[in-house]
Amino acid sequence: MALLDTTVYVDLRGRGGKARKMEAEAQVLELLRNGETLFTSRVNIAEIYVGVELSRESDKELSALQDYVTWVSVLELDDNSARQFGRVRAELQKRGKLVGDMDILIAAVAMANGHAVVTRNRSHFAEIPGLTVISYGK
Repeated sequence: MALLDTTVYVDLRGRGGKARKMEAEAQVLELLRNGETLFTSRVNIAEIYVGVELSRESDKELSALQDYVTWVSVLELDDNSARQFGRVRAELQKRGKLVGDMDILIAAVAMANGHAVVTRNRSHFAEIPGLTVISYGK
């Protein structure tokens, strides 16, 4: 099972250019062909809402987000995810390898639910122990 990072959504929307859109589409299609169920997290949705609020066309962006969640299931930040966040954040802090809290939260939701994170930004998740990362793009 795969949890799609915010980068996948952004790229599917064409925000990173045509090449990135094609890479994201190819990755999603490959996952689906392999029988994967696709998820995202409420944390990713929160990140996407930032873009909606900053957009000059917020109604259009909100509609696109609503369409997205019709074919991607949204996983919530539950107690198991919160505990996973605490464990990972503390371990990274002890090692002096801090990662952004939003990325740790996304990783925690993925790990708590047994999912890999699919992202273009492998480096955002590389230091998180125990997380499987599927990356696409160059």
